[in-house]
Amino acid sequence: MFARRLLGAFGAVLITAAVSLASATPAQAWEQRDVYKTGWAYTDSRLPDQSFINPAGDAPIGARTGSDGKKHKSRAYFSFDVARFAGTVVHGATLVIRERSAANCAEAQPVELWRTDPITPTTSWAAPPRKRELLGTTLAGGDSTCPGWLSWDIKPALQKLANRGESVVTVMIRVPHGQEGDLSHGRVLLPHPSIQTQTNHAPTVARAGMEYPSWACGTKRAPQPVAARSRVLMAQISDADQFDYNIRGQFAAWPVGHPEQRSERFGAQYGSGLSKTEWDMGQYPHGTVVAWQVRAYDGYDYSQWTKPCYVKVDAEPPAAPVVTSTKYPNDGQPHGGQGVPGTFVFKANGSPDVVGYYWGRFGDAYNYVPAPSPGADATVEFTPQSFFEYLSVRSVDAAGLSSELTRYDFYVRTTAPGVRVTMGGVGLPSLLRMSTDEEGVTEFGYRVDDGAEVRVPAGAGGTAEVPIVFTETGSKRIVVRSFAGSELIGGTTYDVRVEDSPTVESADFAWPEPDGVVDRPGSFTFRPRRPDVVAYEYFFQNDERQRLDAAPDGTAVLHWTPTRPSFYSLRVRSIGADGTESQWADYQFSVIDNKPTVYSSTYYEFGAWGGVGIPGEFGFTTAMPNVDVFVYRLNGGPEQIADPEYGWITVTLTPERSGRNALTVRTRYLDGTFSPPREYVFEVSDAPVVVSTDYPENTGAGQPGQPGQFTFNPGRDGIVEYRYTLETGEQHTVAAGADGRATVEITPTHPGYTLLIVTSTTADGTATAERSYYFVVQDPSVWVSSGFNEYTPLGGIGTKGRFGFYTELREATTYEYRLNGGAWQSVPRATDALVTDVTLTMERNGENVLSVRGRTTAGQYTPQTDYPFLVGTASLVASETYPIAEWSSGVDVPGTFTFTQGTAGVVEFEYRVDDGEPVLVAASGGVATAVYTPTTNGWKTMTVRGRTGDGVWTDSTSYSFGVL
Repeated sequence: MFARRLLGAFGAVLITAAVSLASATPAQAWEQRDVYKTGWAYTDSRLPDQSFINPAGDAPIGARTGSDGKKHKSRAYFSFDVARFAGTVVHGATLVIRERSAANCAEAQPVELWRTDPITPTTSWAAPPRKRELLGTTLAGGDSTCPGWLSWDIKPALQKLANRGESVVTVMIRVPHGQEGDLSHGRVLLPHPSIQTQTNHAPTVARAGMEYPSWACGTKRAPQPVAARSRVLMAQISDADQFDYNIRGQFAAWPVGHPEQRSERFGAQYGSGLSKTEWDMGQYPHGTVVAWQVRAYDGYDYSQWTKPCYVKVDAEPPAAPVVTSTKYPNDGQPHGGQGVPGTFVFKANGSPDVVGYYWGRFGDAYNYVPAPSPGADATVEFTPQSFFEYLSVRSVDAAGLSSELTRYDFYVRTTAPGVRVTMGGVGLPSLLRMSTDEEGVTEFGYRVDDGAEVRVPAGAGGTAEVPIVFTETGSKRIVVRSFAGSELIGGTTYDVRVEDSPTVESADFAWPEPDGVVDRPGSFTFRPRRPDVVAYEYFFQNDERQRLDAAPDGTAVLHWTPTRPSFYSLRVRSIGADGTESQWADYQFSVIDNKPTVYSSTYYEFGAWGGVGIPGEFGFTTAMPNVDVFVYRLNGGPEQIADPEYGWITVTLTPERSGRNALTVRTRYLDGTFSPPREYVFEVSDAPVVVSTDYPENTGAGQPGQPGQFTFNPGRDGIVEYRYTLETGEQHTVAAGADGRATVEITPTHPGYTLLIVTSTTADGTATAERSYYFVVQDPSVWVSSGFNEYTPLGGIGTKGRFGFYTELREATTYEYRLNGGAWQSVPRATDALVTDVTLTMERNGENVLSVRGRTTAGQYTPQTDYPFLVGTASLVASETYPIAEWSSGVDVPGTFTFTQGTAGVVEFEYRVDDGEPVLVAASGGVATAVYTPTTNGWKTMTVRGRTGDGVWTDSTSYSFGVL
């Protein structure tokens, strides 16, 4: 077969690129590489016994006229090292060589490539390498690229060499025998051939198995039992090339005996050559033996399929186990005792494939015990601690299927001994107290952590006390058991935290009581919980540490008088004679103030507030007990009495002077004594006080253009003049009357919050502080709100729309409105809502105007509001069977839907439900009906639009309803 591949300059670029790629990137699962000659030779028919091995110069083939004027015939031989391809899959192999010259470029001429035996030192025309096979014939010349590139596809040959593991290949390039002596077929080649290759090492599967049990792979005779649910199949894949992320397994499975049911799928790649897939074993009937295997794929080549693994599908869980116990029978009566162990037997209940049991206390089956053999009983020991106990047990078979839980209830005699530990600390004796109400107990046994049990006799009252010395801090577990002779009666565990922090005691400061009191002295007693304590370090809150020496018995007394109320934390640690420092003890307590607390949200203790004649609330409170009343006076005036409830009360005081004011409060106790006084000093502003019944402060009243009276009251003596400014307007002046007051009339010009600023002046020109008086002027306008607006058309003719009316003017009791200049209609103003709603039926498409005004009881009108909006062309949709926005009827229940034109001239309607196909229905007089029968339940949306006689579609209507 002839094949032609002539590579010109572009082919040279491709070759260069391939060489660069092979040298610049690391080996991967796919490798491109150019292989160059390791040696070459040519032969000459005129010199039949002469060898030309690796000569300088070019490689002649075919016939040529030599320098001796005679005809010479030659063949060229080239050797290549192909050892690296052993064991690879060859995806491409092309041998290319470039021509230096050709005797005839006008005609396409054949050139053969042969595989031969290797070149030897004696290779010559008379002793050529033996020909093995013709690798191919290419055509040279016959176009503008001559002299150019010659190429042969040698992929099959290179694959054979790779399979045999051969390391060298030698090829011969020659003119075919019939033309070899024709001078017009002679050619000269550049002796630099290369083999362009694309190869890959096919991956291999190192092992295959299930994820659980780990790498399990059953045999045909002994298939691995699996539950009838998804199981993870795995393959460990290796590759002679560097691993890349394309490597994964292709898994296949089929019921044994049914290869036609084989199915295959690729697994996911999990790194390090691991590939997994989930296979649903639940698709096979119970008892089916399924074979599965896997092969590796690296994106280019597959490995061989592995030897099959076998599983047997188990879809029947075992029966719930039977539980029995001799010590603790399930008969509703208490047995044994708390802390007394008993044995419990779990039986497979006739399920022969049970391999183990999960069991636990109170519903949690988390402990596992294996069956000695499939279907056999298992025995566990359990020590109950409560009066009522139950064990939850389930059996599990070889496939991992679990049975239903078996609940085993039993009652336990309340025999646990009582345990109490009085902590002495570290290195000092702690007292362990043990007791029991059970008769006949002769002794107790106790052990600390994993230490040996110590037995002590029980006293006549069933008690025993023993000292225990702990040698270190930390958590300790004490196990205590009671015995009647050699019989175990009951047992319990007691966890204790061993600490060496000192104890802190106080009869004066404690939490939650008694509280300390400011200025009342008290004391704290520190007691050691380590031997040889000589001192204590302590500090309150974040104060600096202080040292207090201990008495010879290791105790110390700290005397302390609090100076401020607070919640305190006292930290104390002991210091031994050898410098050993104990853990810190935290002692918390509260100190309350002996003076009452005074507060006000009107007159604060900083800044100037309020004004003369402006009342303020003052709160009195105290944490002291036995309170009778609060006694208070303002600015040295007469004392007054306030009778509190639960230690607090609020009084209202009205300052009569500006500037500094002082409120003095003290507490009188039930025994008639008084607390120290609390003085609360506050500053009252001397700004004038403004009063208006027409426009009350921070309240909506009046309207623009409606005058109001404002009275200015003096904030100090000697006021002769007031200056006031409305908003940022002109400042006005008014003289004060003999009583220091002045009244002015002000007419606001706009609605909303309005600021009146007033200051006053005394006869000597002293100006007081400014008073900012805010009042709200009502806006008489009517606001209209609606989903209909002047930007986006909505609905169509016949659509009902909601419109809301609102005005700030409290005097307005009625709204009057009309649509598009029609007759005025009225609606009472809503008394239970801010907005009054009306519903209008749209009369025309396009631009519409709703006019609204308010009317007072006196018959006065507010300004008229014109509200423009757009009405679209959407149709009306109605159905009694499936009302809009409701759940009704049901699947397969037909419903009749009526479509009414939203603009004139509609001749047909189109509707679709959800994403269904559109349906056309003809209209008569702009109305049509359609019957829709839902086939599924759920929420549906019907979209409807009309088309007029001139072919124009109207706006769409969405009609949503629920199908039960």
